[in-house]
Amino acid sequence: MTQAQTLPSPTHVAPTPPLRSLGGWVVALLVAYALTWLLTGALWRWMTVTLGITPSPLPQSLVPRYALAFFVFFMPILYLLPCALAGQWLRPNGRTLALYMGTAFFFGGGLEMTMDPAWILVLGRPCYLYDVFPVHDGATSGFGAVMWPMYGFFVAMLHLAIHDSPRLGFLNGHWPRAALLAVDAMLLEVAANVFSLLGFGTWLFRYHAPDLHHFTTIEAFPIYLFGGYLGVRVLHAGESHPKRALLGAVLYAVTLVAVFGLNRS
Repeated sequence: MTQAQTLPSPTHVAPTPPLRSLGGWVVALLVAYALTWLLTGALWRWMTVTLGITPSPLPQSLVPRYALAFFVFFMPILYLLPCALAGQWLRPNGRTLALYMGTAFFFGGGLEMTMDPAWILVLGRPCYLYDVFPVHDGATSGFGAVMWPMYGFFVAMLHLAIHDSPRLGFLNGHWPRAALLAVDAMLLEVAANVFSLLGFGTWLFRYHAPDLHHFTTIEAFPIYLFGGYLGVRVLHAGESHPKRALLGAVLYAVTLVAVFGLNRS
């Protein structure tokens, strides 16, 4: 990697690519889905058959230990992976990080509190249920106050990498970035559940649909895609504001009140 750089505008977005590239994106997403199906199937057989793991909900007393282990394990990965993609050490702006982390919690936690009730209304079943610190009848988790800001940190680093690296220029548009967020959210879900099952014998959350062996599901992709698009637009609008850190803090606080203060379970 080259010398560390501070990059000015992680969400600086180029014009959306023309529609002729849509076919390439569809093929790429289908390939990603097929590879994820193979990966999750192999992981599920290995953990249940070879290791004999029988998942059970995490006791509330173990949540602090779980949160610490999760943070220590994933934070280096969430930093080093974008650095590797950019080919250099990335040094994000602190105020911009605060915006990203608060926005991630706002959209992530907010979508979770609406997704499961919508699924129950339309399909008669939830989309997923949390087994770690469940609140709102398992539609979201108190652990989201840690998990979603960590994801926001990762998105900030990823956008820095896209901004700086010419080889990642094809991702420099609102919809490409939203598609990337949707795909990497699903892959990170797999990683988070593998961590939970191997380290604590529990699902972080378990999807109802079996298409990707309950680690994640294609059902969630459209939600992530459109939620990611809205998030990218909010970040693009707010990243140059001098009080962007305050905006991130307000979004975090509002979501925290909604998750815990409006908890119905």
